[in-house]
Amino acid sequence: LIKTIQVENKEQLKIAKALKINADRLLDTDIAIGFTEGDISLKLDETVAGLISVDSNKVTITADSLDNLLAVGTQGLLQIYLDQLVEGETVVTYAQKERILMIDMGRKYFPKDVLLKFIDSMSLAQFNYLQLHFSENEGFRIESEVAPEIVSDDYLTKNEIREVIQYANHLGIEIIPDFDTPGHLKQLLKDKPEWQLRKKNADGQLENYPSALNIVNPEAVLFIESLYKEYAELFYGSTYFHIGGDEFVDFDEIDAYPDLKEAAVALFGEQATAMDYFVHYVNQIAEKISSWGFVPRVWNDGFYRLNRREIVTLSDKVEITYWTKWHQQMAPVETFIDKGYQVLNFNDNYFYYVLGEAAGYTYPTYEKILTDWNPLMYPQSQKVEKITNQLPGVALAVWSDIPDAQEAEVVFEKVSPLLFAISQKENDTKIDLQDTLSIIERIHNN
Repeated sequence: LIKTIQVENKEQLKIAKALKINADRLLDTDIAIGFTEGDISLKLDETVAGLISVDSNKVTITADSLDNLLAVGTQGLLQIYLDQLVEGETVVTYAQKERILMIDMGRKYFPKDVLLKFIDSMSLAQFNYLQLHFSENEGFRIESEVAPEIVSDDYLTKNEIREVIQYANHLGIEIIPDFDTPGHLKQLLKDKPEWQLRKKNADGQLENYPSALNIVNPEAVLFIESLYKEYAELFYGSTYFHIGGDEFVDFDEIDAYPDLKEAAVALFGEQATAMDYFVHYVNQIAEKISSWGFVPRVWNDGFYRLNRREIVTLSDKVEITYWTKWHQQMAPVETFIDKGYQVLNFNDNYFYYVLGEAAGYTYPTYEKILTDWNPLMYPQSQKVEKITNQLPGVALAVWSDIPDAQEAEVVFEKVSPLLFAISQKENDTKIDLQDTLSIIERIHNN
């Protein structure tokens, strides 16, 4: 019976409060927190990655960082709830320090209350980052004071987002804002045809490409930068900011966009290509984001493609979220590792939950993740030799390609078990699917 949590110092109080929330939910108890001896004791020891020690009904949680202390402590609570806690010492370590859930709330409106439920599931599954992809071709879902006309009919206010941030913070989860440019912008550009990139069609005529920003247009770029600034201020406490960079155009046809080629030659010389100007734009946004105190992240598919050699090099300030190598010319994961980038594993073969099973995807399953995947596996059967500091995390992504295929609550119910499947492979533990479902049911009931 757990009644008290003992901390060593004030910096552990935040961890204890998060554990209290989870313990209250799992164990139907009201736990006190203090500096005197408790039923659960928290200890920091830089030589111990993660350890649960049980002696005479007292549980000691030891870890080398506050983040790991929370994760290992939560794992201990799960073992208590599932009656799996054993006498002696149980080692609990995590293959990677970042465990991310991404939600495409741009295409589909997710109410605040559903996001809070996702945060509850994430916390118990020991995930520590929630990436909110709030802008897409089909919608823009956070209130904007800079450009209120771009916001969809269903959206979250800034105050609601602040509530989400605060609630996540209480449970040791950090929000990653995700505003994808210069592609995926049909919603923003629908009333601004002059800011849409022009493509030369088969007849030699120029026509607008409605989802791609004309990154040569200074006014258009300044507008996008003003939006990044607005949301940098909203998410000021976050470490990372995802700036997109994927699927701007068909990169094998990028030379069909004459404005890009012309601007590249003017800026970088006769050898420059349209691709150079695209990389230049991404670097420009990355520099802004970095100057505001964030680490910028980008998708992998447009950079270091095997059939191109750019003059302009992708900024070393960005980190790579590697989601696919479906096209033969996309750079393998080793390319980014060799060039020194941090690379996050958004493996689309296992971790893309695409609503309506669009674009050839099928829904990932709890069993498939547990049976077939391990942390060394990257998209399209790529494998790395070992997990290093350059490979800090893994991510499950919800993409709302067919928004009405499932209600938001159903997405929560279907996706939550997948979080627990991934966590089991990341920390080498095992729990039963029915036990997982009972945990999620408790979240629903609370």
